[in-house]
Amino acid sequence: MALGTVPRFSIVVPCHGSRAWLRPCLDSVLGQSFTDFEVIGVDDADPDGSGRILDEYAAADPRVRALHLEENIGLGPARNAGLKECRGEYVLFLDADDEYLPGSLEAIATRIDNARQPDIVMFDYERIYWDGRVLGSQRHDAFAREGAGVFTAAERPIFLTFLEVVWNKAHRREFLTRHGFAFTSGFYEDAPWTYSTMLTAERIATLDRVVVHYRQHRTGGNIHATSGRRQWDIFDQYDRVHAFIQSDPDLAGWRRFAFDRSLDHILAVLAKPERIDTEDRAEFFHAAHAFAKRWKPEGYSTDRTARGFKRWLLIHDDYATYSTLKLSARMLQVPSPRKRVGKLLRRGKLDPNLVAYAAGRFTQYAGNPRAICEKAAELAPHLRGVWVVDDEHVGAIPEGVEYVVADSPAYEKLLGKATYFVSDANWPKDLDKRQGQVHLQTQHGTPLTTVTLPVEGKDELMRAVDRWDFNLSSNRYSSEIWERIYPSYFEELEYGYPRNDRLLTATLDEVRAIRAGLGYDDSHLVILSAPASDEHLDPDRLATAAGEHARVLGTEGQAQVEDLMLAADVLVSDHSSITFDYANLDRPILLLTGDRTGTYFDVAEFPPGVVARSAEELFAALRNGTFAAPEAAKHRHLFREKFCEFDDGRAAERVVRRVFLGELEVPAITPLADRSPAPSAYFVHNG
Repeated sequence: MALGTVPRFSIVVPCHGSRAWLRPCLDSVLGQSFTDFEVIGVDDADPDGSGRILDEYAAADPRVRALHLEENIGLGPARNAGLKECRGEYVLFLDADDEYLPGSLEAIATRIDNARQPDIVMFDYERIYWDGRVLGSQRHDAFAREGAGVFTAAERPIFLTFLEVVWNKAHRREFLTRHGFAFTSGFYEDAPWTYSTMLTAERIATLDRVVVHYRQHRTGGNIHATSGRRQWDIFDQYDRVHAFIQSDPDLAGWRRFAFDRSLDHILAVLAKPERIDTEDRAEFFHAAHAFAKRWKPEGYSTDRTARGFKRWLLIHDDYATYSTLKLSARMLQVPSPRKRVGKLLRRGKLDPNLVAYAAGRFTQYAGNPRAICEKAAELAPHLRGVWVVDDEHVGAIPEGVEYVVADSPAYEKLLGKATYFVSDANWPKDLDKRQGQVHLQTQHGTPLTTVTLPVEGKDELMRAVDRWDFNLSSNRYSSEIWERIYPSYFEELEYGYPRNDRLLTATLDEVRAIRAGLGYDDSHLVILSAPASDEHLDPDRLATAAGEHARVLGTEGQAQVEDLMLAADVLVSDHSSITFDYANLDRPILLLTGDRTGTYFDVAEFPPGVVARSAEELFAALRNGTFAAPEAAKHRHLFREKFCEFDDGRAAERVVRRVFLGELEVPAITPLADRSPAPSAYFVHNG
């Protein structure tokens, strides 16, 4: 957008703790059919990388501007900072975890024109839950029933009974500037803004359309508080609401309305155990009484409804009755306790030095768990590592490695005594995690193909995820995906994948030894064919295309995957996650993508090398040498910067020190430019 031009809309997106959903949020805006807008992304000193994402989008689209704050100032002040940068005719605020539905901005622009530039346009929203459920707003019908024309809040007070939020409205910027509206600090900052703008506006219009998908987080959200003393901010915010109303005699008629609404909001917060801790409930209730005493209108009396009775309890500071009613309600909702019968229900003293390992759902001795186990033997020899394997795959466990067979008495004993659990998959659903036990989820690849949660059993899956204390990530892209699809309270360990350590530390002699064991020498161009799909490429045609010295290596029934990657000089794959691991070696990669859909991003737009749409294109790239040309290397470098950022050869050490040894300071990540991946024997031999 040219400097000095005035866009129709300015959209302020404050960001803090929001990286998991920021990309979908921005994509929902930039993908709108109406394009006359600017986005001001405000990085509120976000420690998790939202600022980096904003910079990426700003570099790719001139409509996006990134504003980086030096310190975390909170949601309201961050919005104020963005508001100062706005140039548009109308200002909208969108939280970084929410989204616009397609066609929304065009519909808002049309409504503004039809209503002849009102001060505020209010639109509808839906709540979207972590499991995909969508729930409309409770007062949706008001738009069709009472939303026609242009009006004031006094003429249509029902529109002040909606959720007190800022992101369901478009505000004329001149209106905001003329009255000097600004957000306050603290939580529940939307309440003073909503009342002051809506009660001041002379011309309000509505749009009977769902514009925003308001995300409901399983873990309580990332911008707003979930529990603790921050919830006390609600009293300060509604103090501001009532002070504003009492400052203007013309607003005297709103005093009872605002008083009832504020008590209802406070009671709603009090009713949520995830917001007010049990030990703080009485104190919060008494603070609510003090608030009610400050602002109760003269001659006020509660109505004879259940809601009115709760207001009465607050006004009279009757916490004893309130708590008794809440306890009775919970007892009615909770089923009668019954003894749980489960083969994994066990008690006994935990062994602080016992670690249970598993990989490939009890079928392998491999991957990240193996690398962690072997590094623990070096750095923490006091730990005893025991692997779990099913009866059919006992042969996968090397001699000298201690193991138990799944579902055996020894297995039951292990799970009852182990302090640490390390796996690249979830442990059985009936495993009771005991206090003091620590679960590390290592994952087994960078996600490219879209992860789809099961239609049935989502709650069961998430209960398993809730056992994770730590989740391992090899790049910030993966962190965003894991946090989005597995919303829980784990700590993200952005340490790299331990199984990839060998790709960064192996020597040329080690590479040659692996190749010799497979029957290859330096003269052979070894191609690793590792597609994730069933569309296998003919090995003979691959070898023919690459020349007489080419050999093709597959992954089925072969050695450890890390050995195969070290042996190979070229990777041929499709949407397999092995691409991200192999890229650590900085060797040529060819991808056969076809018309594949269902991925988190189009790999053809951010390729790790040569991307072919057909087998013939791939064979041609092997024949003419473009797979190893400088252009392919340039793409590979950019790919490695994004997806290999934490894999520097010391991932396992970081995990052992943080998880097992409890060290908060772990070795820093070595910059990409300073790493020395294991060399390719073929390319060393051929210069």
